[in-house]
Amino acid sequence: MFELLLLAGILAAAWGLWKTLSRPQDSGGGLPSSGDKKEIALEALSSIWARHKNTEIFLGQLAGIWREQGQPQTGPAEFADPVFQHPEIQEFYGRHVKDRHFSAAAAGDVIREILGLLDQEGDCPSVVNEKLNEGSLEKNAYDLLAQIPLYRHSLDVAEELIKAFKESPAAIPKVLIASLGHDLGKLPSYRKTLYTMGDHPLMSVTVLESLQGYGGLSYREEINRAISSHHRNPQGLLEEKLKEADMAARRLELARNVREHVESTSALAGPERPGEPTPPARTAGAPGLAERVQAGQIQNGCVTNGFISYAPEKKEVVAMKEVPILWFDAERFLAELKPYINRLDGDRWSAFSMPDGHVYFQTGVIEEIAKKLGKGNPDIALMDADKELKRNILYSVVCSLRREKEAIARGLIKDAYFGGPFIIRMLGGREISSYYTPFKAEAFGETVSYFEELKTGKIKEIEEMRPKIQK
Repeated sequence: MFELLLLAGILAAAWGLWKTLSRPQDSGGGLPSSGDKKEIALEALSSIWARHKNTEIFLGQLAGIWREQGQPQTGPAEFADPVFQHPEIQEFYGRHVKDRHFSAAAAGDVIREILGLLDQEGDCPSVVNEKLNEGSLEKNAYDLLAQIPLYRHSLDVAEELIKAFKESPAAIPKVLIASLGHDLGKLPSYRKTLYTMGDHPLMSVTVLESLQGYGGLSYREEINRAISSHHRNPQGLLEEKLKEADMAARRLELARNVREHVESTSALAGPERPGEPTPPARTAGAPGLAERVQAGQIQNGCVTNGFISYAPEKKEVVAMKEVPILWFDAERFLAELKPYINRLDGDRWSAFSMPDGHVYFQTGVIEEIAKKLGKGNPDIALMDADKELKRNILYSVVCSLRREKEAIARGLIKDAYFGGPFIIRMLGGREISSYYTPFKAEAFGETVSYFEELKTGKIKEIEEMRPKIQK
């Protein structure tokens, strides 16, 4: 009995399917009407999967497959692939946009419109210096990056971000819009009308919002957050990866130009003060900075109370990590630090010794020497524009000095930091709080008495130096 019922069900389903497929349609494709029956071959029905044979289809692409089948075929696509005047943009479009599953959708239209804007106006410099974020770049880095046109930088960032999402192909439309659009606020025509906003990431979002089709994207808000925070403290995955891609692109761009910059300045380099060591000549055959970058070996003070002070922002708790500092040489770094000890600049100092055998350096001095010895290195050039990068470089220098020369006074600062808060008690009882890195006097090859004899003026009024107890 069960077999008979099953057979009856199958026959009924087949009859219903035949009736549906054979039902005539009116000329408008609406309600059925009398007329000839329409036959649909099984081969035609199977075209949905047959034409994707041996092809990986990701979940994000499936909607496009059945949407595509359900739409009337009216001939050619509604858009023609654009022709860009910049070969790099044309090549990028061919590799990452043309014939992709999103190309005929709204995301494809937005991407083509962004590329069109970059093609038309993107020959402008990729850095601006009107109280925007790049204003914190050191001058040499700014001059080098100003030679990189905006369209080229945007493509560089896009390439880096695509690599970061290589395991998530469904996210590529979102990735392309965020990376290609992150600096649109720097385009001359938009800067003229939107400059009062004073922040190119926000200006970039405004430009994107004006593009046809952008407002209907489901991930529009995620892109807006990523672009708005790519020079600040990102939170989400796209935000973090966009900031990383932007910095990676800048390192790459500096590396492209660094050889000429280093060679043009090295001939003029010499001691900045009498008695300071001259930079050693490059060993014949040794790889230069540009070669090391290309080989993947490089990855990634204010005046107060009469002395120079440098300290991190208050209440800021950050985890620091070591980063590659291939330019670093411990012996030379200590030699560069030594002339600062007990030297006065008017009534100000940046380093002083104590009779207990410790020498204290304001962290601004360590930063200054790092910039001098690492000149031409992409990370050094970018450190003023990225607080996290700066902290990690200074931390890496202190860790290397501690490890290679045992130069850092353990116990006075935590190993997880490159300096710490101290209180200086002056003659007469006045106390001054500041941020220092403590060294051992013997690391500089001199006795404590030698350094004590160098003291003059207000440095001689320092009576006590003690770590500040943090509650």
